[in-house]
Amino acid sequence: MSGWGKADDKTSAGSIALATTGVVTGNSTAFTTAAAVGDILTANSIDFRITAIASNTSCTVVNADTAGAAIAAIGAGENYTLSEKPSGMIAANSVTGFTSETVFGVDENEMAANKAVGAGHAGWVHVRTNGTRKISETLVALSKNGITGDAEDTEFEDFLLSITTQPADSTKAAGQAETFTVVAASTGTGGTITFQWQLQTGGTGDFTNISNAGVYTTATTATLNISDNTGLTTNKYRCVVSKTGADDVTSDAATLTTS
Repeated sequence: MSGWGKADDKTSAGSIALATTGVVTGNSTAFTTAAAVGDILTANSIDFRITAIASNTSCTVVNADTAGAAIAAIGAGENYTLSEKPSGMIAANSVTGFTSETVFGVDENEMAANKAVGAGHAGWVHVRTNGTRKISETLVALSKNGITGDAEDTEFEDFLLSITTQPADSTKAAGQAETFTVVAASTGTGGTITFQWQLQTGGTGDFTNISNAGVYTTATTATLNISDNTGLTTNKYRCVVSKTGADDVTSDAATLTTS
């Protein structure tokens, strides 16, 4: 497992001792500044997941491969590495017939500086070595809810929403009907785009969701219908476009003016 430290940016200074209770005692370590709860601490070729950090020289771990497994004590002076393997990917190091296996979590800069590790691109990569041959497999997070949420993590949505036609300002005589329309597109097939029109009364203050009541209808479709614009001059209207698996996008605000 030592290959991890060549590619990941976690600092593993000093050495450790490990008690059967899971308490790690460090010597010249920096757990508070270099590690986080959920990180993997590897020592004596065993993966442990950090569950608590008390100080730079003290943390608590559990076995990362088998839930509830007993922990064998490790004497003082043991070398270790820190990494950010996602939960569930530790089991990837279990394919037989290979001399070594490692899961890497690296960004573009780390890959450029560590090409020899065998991971062909940035991201989560499982590298298996058999003699001089390396097999690199890309590990994909199927849900953004499974990503750790660290500041350096990048989350990619299933779909990308965009607004191709913005609602336009409207000027009409008082007592007229109005419509505001938005056109949205989605990159990636499947799912349903939904709409919610919002109102900023008098063009100031917060935007609030519009309900289908009074002069308003079709407030949850691509076109908002207003049956009578009397008393609505200077109001602003915008639409929030949504889709499960995508980040919401909000249209420009269109102004209603009566003449």
